[in-house]
Amino acid sequence: MKLTTKKQLMARYTILFAIISLIVFYLFYKNGVTFIWGAKGQDGLSQHINALMYWGEYIRNFFFNIIHGHFRFPMWDMSIGFGADILGTLNYYAIGDPLNLIYVFSNKSNIELLYNFMLVFRLYLAGVAFIAFGHYLKKDGNGILAGSIVYIFSGTFFSFAIRHPFFLNPMIYLPLLLMGVEKIYRKEKPYLFILMVTVAAISNFYFFYMLTVAAVVYALIRFPEYKEAGFFRTLGRFSGWYLLGIGLSAVILLPVLIAFSGNARTTSDVNYFSIFLYKKSYYKQIFLQFAGFQKIYKGTNLNYAALGYCAIIALFLKRDKKRFSYKVAVVLGIVSLLSPVFAYILHGFSYPMNRWTFILALIVGMTVTEIYPDLFVLTRIQKTGILAGAVFYIVFALSLGDNMVKGKYELAILAATVLALFVLNECKMFGQEKYKHFILYAVLILTAGTSSYVQYSPKYGETISNYVKSGQAYEMLCGKEMRLIQPDKYKIQNGVYRAESLDNKVTNWSLNAHIPGITNYYSVTDKNVSETMQEFGLKSYQYKFKFRKLDMRQGLMDLYGVRYVICTKETGAKLLSDYRLLRSKDGMQLYENKNVFPFGYTYDGYLSSQTYKTLNPAQKEQALLQSAILEDDSKSADKLKKMTIPENVTSHVVGENYRIHSEKEKEKIIQIKIPKQYIKANSYIYLQGVSTEALDGKSSRHVLGVGMNKSNFQLLYGGKQVHLFNAEKNSSYDIGKRNYLVKMSRDAVKDREDTLTLKFKLKSDYYIDRISILTVDQQTEIKQIQKRKKADHLTNISYDGGNHFSGDIKASQNEILCIPITYHKGWKAYDNGKQVKSEQVNGMFEGIYLNKGDHHITLKYETPGLKIGAVVSLFSLIILFIISKKKKFQ
Repeated sequence: MKLTTKKQLMARYTILFAIISLIVFYLFYKNGVTFIWGAKGQDGLSQHINALMYWGEYIRNFFFNIIHGHFRFPMWDMSIGFGADILGTLNYYAIGDPLNLIYVFSNKSNIELLYNFMLVFRLYLAGVAFIAFGHYLKKDGNGILAGSIVYIFSGTFFSFAIRHPFFLNPMIYLPLLLMGVEKIYRKEKPYLFILMVTVAAISNFYFFYMLTVAAVVYALIRFPEYKEAGFFRTLGRFSGWYLLGIGLSAVILLPVLIAFSGNARTTSDVNYFSIFLYKKSYYKQIFLQFAGFQKIYKGTNLNYAALGYCAIIALFLKRDKKRFSYKVAVVLGIVSLLSPVFAYILHGFSYPMNRWTFILALIVGMTVTEIYPDLFVLTRIQKTGILAGAVFYIVFALSLGDNMVKGKYELAILAATVLALFVLNECKMFGQEKYKHFILYAVLILTAGTSSYVQYSPKYGETISNYVKSGQAYEMLCGKEMRLIQPDKYKIQNGVYRAESLDNKVTNWSLNAHIPGITNYYSVTDKNVSETMQEFGLKSYQYKFKFRKLDMRQGLMDLYGVRYVICTKETGAKLLSDYRLLRSKDGMQLYENKNVFPFGYTYDGYLSSQTYKTLNPAQKEQALLQSAILEDDSKSADKLKKMTIPENVTSHVVGENYRIHSEKEKEKIIQIKIPKQYIKANSYIYLQGVSTEALDGKSSRHVLGVGMNKSNFQLLYGGKQVHLFNAEKNSSYDIGKRNYLVKMSRDAVKDREDTLTLKFKLKSDYYIDRISILTVDQQTEIKQIQKRKKADHLTNISYDGGNHFSGDIKASQNEILCIPITYHKGWKAYDNGKQVKSEQVNGMFEGIYLNKGDHHITLKYETPGLKIGAVVSLFSLIILFIISKKKKFQ
């Protein structure tokens, strides 16, 4: 049956998609799990569903307020990390994507169902977009259908999009964007191109960059067929429509780009000496991954149908000038897989990562579409080439002998695909119109089903166990915390004082609870916050954009406004007397930090940031209790006392220059003796210059499968076990040498335990420059805490849960006010109604210099670039309206 109309094509696609989906997702249903990747706190739960629920509630609240005559447009939220811009942070996950408007109907009861549906729906739309592109190019209907299945059921989905649903968006946009390019070349209306540029730009700037690169390369490949218009004239047309699309998106894109410019993640170092070549195993496995299920590093997940492999061979074994552009595209796609430099460029010049392979998936899918009619009438040389290619693939795979438990399936699928092609070409009965297409559809169904079985079956791995069980997502996220704080007696929600949930393993848990927290796992994270947290040597700091908890270090808890601690009864029993029990429910307890500083405290002295950076983590904590830390260009420094380095921290070195060489997949244990005279109350184990290096010098352990770096090691002291996470050198999350400060437990100090044990988990070289014991004089620390608590501070604090914060203070002398709200250029400060310049204090907070006297302090927030972006978008819309009235566009 020939597919000649869109209606026929869509009907068969819908049926075929439904059949494959039932097979692919069966294992999720059988195991009672959702599509939410987050059973151990991974991104699906902590980031995606979290942000989507938040966005749905935000929309509802916005329109509720409008209906009731209150225009309220919050741009800042204290529950995002330590406080952050809503649009700049959450655009990456939710805000801007038109499809996410459906989450306005979400609630804790239906969020899982809605999330599951939207993932499948996005996958379906990616196929629809492919079909629209193929139909526009007037390709064979059955070929379009086959190509669409190859495109959507590829490694991009099986390995990436199933975990990150918005990774499907570029798969929806790409075919339509390229269709828009074709329309401009053919002098048709440019609306589709403009629309796709706009939608892609507001949905996710990260993938928009990749889509732009793909569109430019596609336009260059197609240019020889339309060259009569002239290169520069063509360039001008594309540039004009592209810029108009950018202009329309500016209301969202501009603020997001401004936020991204200060992002912690972009500051990752790149090893330029190893950026041009992958390690040897990559090149062995990349070939097998093309039509198989191998998982290799740098985000490379191809897993294209074996039919795509055969189609590419057939493409290159037939001379056809009309198919030259297809050959160029295939070559460019494969070449781009061979060097990290392309992954580095396509990943936005941050670090090498092959998340662009959805573009290659389109190339493979379109190659299948183009070659599809030929597959039933293969020439002798094409048959020979396909057979030789299959034999080589199988022999090469068997010679490696790697993971052949899974490999046997990919080889069987390849053999079945080749057999089907030869049967269709040699057996007239099966080559009939009513049979031949269904045979290839059956091969594609078998391929997708096998891929899902190998990827998700508990028999071959733990992948399925990393997805949240049905009915548990909200409970895991913040269910217990939400029940504990109701009724809202303690004004935790939408307040300013922060809370910490000690036993919740999900980062960002406070977002939907609307509680200011100290947990952060967002791809767009303020680098000032990240760097400040890193300097404290926190064991819970994993990498630049993922950190949580303050290790219950009392000085930091007080300074950072952590007033509430949520924990189990067992954990609560171990808290110090500084915490008062407020409420118990469902085995959870709510404690109040009795020593927390007022939310706006003052200093009359300072240390320069340059001096501060020379201190160890314990000294830094003590310095913050005594002095404001001012940036080197601060104008307030001349008006304040210059303080000295804290003297209440003593340090004793117990060992230096450790190199632990572990060659076996077995724990390697070393033990270090600590002189008993160093072990005192309020002592810490201080590890300096810790780094991990893969034995071959090129790390492959960059994928944090359970939200924790796999190259971790353990520190054991006094019966207490602490996991320390240290990304390998050259890995995606490498932040260089790290320092760790680990508090000695009370029992260990009491028993004078003198043996420190380190366990190293994987084959690697581990380096530790120095191990010391730091002791803080507790009496001095307590005095400084009380002094800071009693110093001049804000009173009558008012916060609207969004853009406005205010308070009163009577300054007894010239001093600087530290407000523990994240320093951001979007905040504007006012003192008694007059705008004043705020400055960065203590690394990451808002600071305002005060003269002696009474002050009413106000902070007002506005997303940087939002107003300008809105003006540009409005102006662009007017231009588009004017142009639309013209009959000609070229």
